[in-house]
Amino acid sequence: MRGDKMDLDPVNRPKVWAAMFLGLAAAVLLPAQESRGSIMGRITDPSGAAVPGAHVTVTNVETNTVFRSLSNNEGNYEVPYLLPGTYRVAVEAAGFKRSLREGILLRVSDRITLDFKLEVGDVAESVLVTAEAPLLETATASVGSVVEGRRAQEMPIAGGNAYHLVRFIPGAAATAGHAPGNPTQDLVQAVAVNGTRSGSNDATVDGVPNMYGNASTYTVPPQDMVEEFRVQTAAYDASIGHATGAVINLSTKSGTNNWHGTGYYLDSRLRAVPWFSNRWLYDPNTGPITEEKRRQANPGWCYQRWGATASGPFVVPRFYNGRNRTFWSYGYEAMQVKRQATYIGTFPTAAQRKGDFSQLLALGPIYQIYDPATIAPAPGGRFSRQPFPGNLIPASRIDRVAANIIPYWPEPNVPGLPDGRQNYFKIEDEKWKYRSMTGRIDHVFHDRHRMFFRASQSEFDQRVRSFPSEAVGYRNNPAGYRAALDDVYVFNPTLLLNLRYGLVRQTPRTVPLNQGFDILKLGLPASLLEEIRRKLDVAGLAFPVISVDAYSGLGYGGGSRTAYTYHTFGTTLTKMYGNHSLRAGGEFRLMRETGFSYGNVAPSFSFSTTWTRGPLDNSPAAPIGQGFASLLLGLPTGGTLNNNASRAEQSTFSGFFLQDDWRLTTRLSLNLGLRYEVETPITERFNRSLRSFDFTTPNPIEPQARANYARAPIPEVPPEAFRTLGGLTFAGVGGEPRALWRTDKNNLAPRFGLAYQLRPTTVIRLGYGVFFDMLGSDRQSVNQGGFSQATNLVPSLDNGLSFRATLSNPFPDGIQDAPGASLGLRTYLGRSVSFFNSTPRHAYMQRWSLSVQRQFPGRVVADLTYVGNRGTKLGADTQFDPVPRQYLATSPERDQRTIDFLSAQVTNPFAGIADFAGTGLAAARVSRSQLLRPYPHFGGISTSLPAGYSYYHGLQVNVEKRLSHGLLLQAGWTWSKFMEATTYLNDTDPRPYKCVSDQDYTHRFVLSGLYELPLGRGRKVLGRAGRALDLLVGGWQIQFLYEGQSGQALGFGNAIFRGRLADIPLPVGQRKAERWFNVDAGFERNPARQLASNIRAFPLRFSGVRSDGINNLDASFMKRFRLSEKVSAQFRMEGINALNHVQFANPDTTPTSAAFGSITAEKGHGQRQINFVFKVVF
Repeated sequence: MRGDKMDLDPVNRPKVWAAMFLGLAAAVLLPAQESRGSIMGRITDPSGAAVPGAHVTVTNVETNTVFRSLSNNEGNYEVPYLLPGTYRVAVEAAGFKRSLREGILLRVSDRITLDFKLEVGDVAESVLVTAEAPLLETATASVGSVVEGRRAQEMPIAGGNAYHLVRFIPGAAATAGHAPGNPTQDLVQAVAVNGTRSGSNDATVDGVPNMYGNASTYTVPPQDMVEEFRVQTAAYDASIGHATGAVINLSTKSGTNNWHGTGYYLDSRLRAVPWFSNRWLYDPNTGPITEEKRRQANPGWCYQRWGATASGPFVVPRFYNGRNRTFWSYGYEAMQVKRQATYIGTFPTAAQRKGDFSQLLALGPIYQIYDPATIAPAPGGRFSRQPFPGNLIPASRIDRVAANIIPYWPEPNVPGLPDGRQNYFKIEDEKWKYRSMTGRIDHVFHDRHRMFFRASQSEFDQRVRSFPSEAVGYRNNPAGYRAALDDVYVFNPTLLLNLRYGLVRQTPRTVPLNQGFDILKLGLPASLLEEIRRKLDVAGLAFPVISVDAYSGLGYGGGSRTAYTYHTFGTTLTKMYGNHSLRAGGEFRLMRETGFSYGNVAPSFSFSTTWTRGPLDNSPAAPIGQGFASLLLGLPTGGTLNNNASRAEQSTFSGFFLQDDWRLTTRLSLNLGLRYEVETPITERFNRSLRSFDFTTPNPIEPQARANYARAPIPEVPPEAFRTLGGLTFAGVGGEPRALWRTDKNNLAPRFGLAYQLRPTTVIRLGYGVFFDMLGSDRQSVNQGGFSQATNLVPSLDNGLSFRATLSNPFPDGIQDAPGASLGLRTYLGRSVSFFNSTPRHAYMQRWSLSVQRQFPGRVVADLTYVGNRGTKLGADTQFDPVPRQYLATSPERDQRTIDFLSAQVTNPFAGIADFAGTGLAAARVSRSQLLRPYPHFGGISTSLPAGYSYYHGLQVNVEKRLSHGLLLQAGWTWSKFMEATTYLNDTDPRPYKCVSDQDYTHRFVLSGLYELPLGRGRKVLGRAGRALDLLVGGWQIQFLYEGQSGQALGFGNAIFRGRLADIPLPVGQRKAERWFNVDAGFERNPARQLASNIRAFPLRFSGVRSDGINNLDASFMKRFRLSEKVSAQFRMEGINALNHVQFANPDTTPTSAAFGSITAEKGHGQRQINFVFKVVF
């Protein structure tokens, strides 16, 4: 519509409110963010009076797309939904000269204020306003930063994942290292922001959600398709929701009137020797340095990434010319990693495979192997065993199936530790492949109507085998699909409507490499295989999972397949009215998940010290050896065989908002908003899920259990007081709703922001907002107890006096059928169970901030910001079936009397009741502690209750130099404290324990930038250089990313400590991998003297004892070559972890461990990696 024909009359108010109501009532999406920006302002005459009816024309310089508006009676105008890019703005009004501003750079989600003071004169005359485009944020109080496309495309980013740059935003702290070359790593959820834990962030691409189950991201646009993205760490716009952490909005590139494209190839084959491998290489105890040893220390590595992008107007010669109207863009990226992975394992020695454990006795008597066949009753309800003479198991006692399993472990090939651990070193080949593609079409119907569509696809294929054995390895093969459709319609200059649809489809899939393995080769019974084929999905058959204490395991399990499908719909209605910019709308998300986990279709077997330790059955266990002895004897401690159900679950999320951005004066703006969110609970299509727990109804087994108990009660619980109340309930059964919990309808979130321009170069901003977390498919899944049935291997019902299930006959009673909901309250008796809290409340964060923003010469903006955050109703796992507090020890030392009292074996009232078959409560005797529990017919009962809380205070400094004179720079420092109470120190505590969070990082400093060296033709230095000299010295650029961060607070478990807490941390100069903290500060190290059955008082973690922090620099050099007027080439050399600074993993904090206080691995980027990149740009 032409500007001179626009209706200047205000829109009839009833129609406005009716349109807003329809906008709210529609299925809605402005999901948590809007990727496009707005240009707004006030038009006045020379006296400062408003100029109504002025024609405002905003033109995208690159596409020549025109957007028109009119100023209202207060002189205000706004042009929203503008793609990031460069614009010029022209203002015309009768009786005034035409005013023009050019070079307006609009970034993602920017709200730029451009005020015009018109000069009296003829409209044919033009005035070019040369003032610099504003850099201050004068219209919003939200806190965050923008990552420009140039930084996303040219910075040395490990793996090329632009989301890595989220770590460089003030207020964000890295909680995981970035694995170079791994495109599937979820970098959005690997940061904790302003007192919210990692996993609490939300990400969109072009305003459409890019998340799936458990709030994960996967599909990332190719690096050169990223226009830019904004990270908001404290957003006070009511249109933003669905998450309590940061919101990250990435905008993809759209086409323009000019043809543009890139093609690039990255090759990385050079890596430094890892820190621990380097130490091993030069350690004389590991042998002389040879070429083979060097190869083992630094295995082969080849990381390759290539891709191309293209964009332009959509033109079909002689049929359609889309210049100024239709644009397209497309990007493709692929990568592959061929690497040799180092594996360090613990395998049985040649002697141990034959039953000879004599070498271990030299380390101490605790390594003695005891003969389970010699068990006999001992005083105090205990049992005793006799040692194997000489620590030798006779060959005649070695189980036939065990003998067939053992060859699947390779032979040890290095000496290892004195007790035989870490005695295997191997370099194994791995290969990853990944590809991603994104296409986008933008179309302008006319200046009142425009639309875009984007589609993305990605696929990853990874095969992993830790060591050469048919018994190990898996394939990971996920795929992702994304789509977005967006439509903007302008009814008149003051009323706009935005409609949007988004699709997220994710299909993770993992399978073992030994899928289809014939378990008869191991000697397992043919009847077992026949029953598996008859009752279970044989596609899950694989090598059994073998877990042995202190040894490397075998098997992987049956794998899984899942499909996440999320639909989002939405609308936002925008109305300019006086000094108000009003928006109303919301979002609707339909989240569906279908899937199936095979579990252990081939059985899993675990072998611990239970049957081979002594001299008593509760004596301290050996650090290594006794578990493998149990395997040799064919006596598992436990095992499972799974009969799992598939799932088809659904939940929905709706959010509605009203937002008023009110410009009271030219210097003061208010952001007033109100948001309401409601999330429906998960439902399963066929009600295949547990729902809750009935704590009051007597369990159907109570009459028999009470009668049994009355015949042999314990003194602490009189027969009349012994009850078996309660049991699990099911969705849609017995009057229970289908929904897994009751909908929380109390989620009203006010938002407030204020921005005051104290001076032309200074803005004070403050804000407050409430943000709710999710409960449903984004955070959890159904609980299919009863529908998924595990057949447990129960080796003994009398504490090892006799064995009913062995490795040769692991499931004598056959495979249990899944009863579904038919057992009612009798479901899962004898087991530990968890359930959904039927009346949950959404956790929420209250966040507030105060910031001062100042602009300096040279396009420099500095922010000084305080951010506070208070978390309320956070989830805390709560145990409903603990041993009562009065029976637990309160001594700071080991109380053996209490331990013996609680672990003493007494008559089991549940023995002989069919519902307990296959559980630990099927035995003739049971520990006294079990009968003291309030619900003795279960092993434990837990759920998550909204009992937790947290608080955070942070001071953040951010200095940003926008690109000028070839320099782009950003520096940020955060000083913060994050406390939380979400864990109970003891199951019987009345409230969670408050302590420093494990995601508290006191200091964090980040620095990023790029600099075009001023050398060569047209530059300050050698500006008149000839072509040959310019080819040598011109076109150089450096880029860098630096991050430094404090370490993570550590804890030591339920430890005995007799020293001064201040003595635990070591000075920085004394910390080393072998001794990270003072292990001699007062810890009890003897396994036989550790606490058990006690009320813990030792703190959960300590702020003064921390892991290694981050100190990492990624840097690169780039050389540009001009191939022609429109074509250039780039050559770039990148150094990931350029200074090769090691970041150690957490130290061993178990006082009884031989490695206590030491570090044996590294995390983060790993060793230095050199990348070579060649790129062509046109």
